[in-house]
Amino acid sequence: MFEGEYAEILNILKDERNFDFYAYNPGMLERRIQNRIIRSGANSPKNYIELLKTDPAEPTHLIENFMINVSRFFRDPLSFEFLAKLLPPASFSAKLKRGDRSFRIWSAGCSHGEEPYSVAILLKEWMQHEKLALNVELFATDYDAIALAKARLGVFPADSIVDMKHGLVERYFRQNANGFFEVAPEIKAMVQFSEYDLLDHNSYVPSDSIFGEFDLVLCRNVLIYFNKEYQEFIFAKLHRALAIQGMLVLGESEIPVAQFGKKFRCECEHCKIYEKEQ
Repeated sequence: MFEGEYAEILNILKDERNFDFYAYNPGMLERRIQNRIIRSGANSPKNYIELLKTDPAEPTHLIENFMINVSRFFRDPLSFEFLAKLLPPASFSAKLKRGDRSFRIWSAGCSHGEEPYSVAILLKEWMQHEKLALNVELFATDYDAIALAKARLGVFPADSIVDMKHGLVERYFRQNANGFFEVAPEIKAMVQFSEYDLLDHNSYVPSDSIFGEFDLVLCRNVLIYFNKEYQEFIFAKLHRALAIQGMLVLGESEIPVAQFGKKFRCECEHCKIYEKEQ
């Protein structure tokens, strides 16, 4: 728990911008506050508090510093390769036998959209290869409205696509005059972006999705930002949102919290992909 000047810094963000970061990992917050103190030239927490109170732009800079989430298309390629092999037999075939062509996905903490667009491309490629049309519902959410605006725009720098195969870039991106890459309209149309707080106590899924029963949930490199109490809260929400035999993808340094360990079977230890069993 924060005390003194660091607590005052967080209170300023909560009171003036309605951003409550008390659930976040204390070590991460402290490092990023210190980073911003140095970069702003304030040199001390006391001076930085004064800067937050007098410079209207500084709270925004600090919030952005807290919410930095470096991502790329097909980040952790092994995870996407394993998903491409795992999803068809594990999820689609059973549903198709029931005459169910729906496939529901939630990308939680989607940041600028690289992850959900990557999943959309993966599914598009699979459907074309199998000559099969599915009713894909892909919901992508984040707490950061500015990040979501960038995600909807769908324009990315070249370093965002370094993990992609050249053929996929050619098929699903258009390079503009400034050297940026814009996602193809057909891929944009597959993703529904919305603002959603994983710490919201009033709902367990994004309101746009109406109900849970997701076949695939991706929540990668999100849990690491929160303290243990809130990790447990978020994981309970993810577990409830998943259908039985649904797949959960976590970040490379994340695992299911203790009380949910027996409710998931690990499909790929190196990829952090789990199947909900109960």
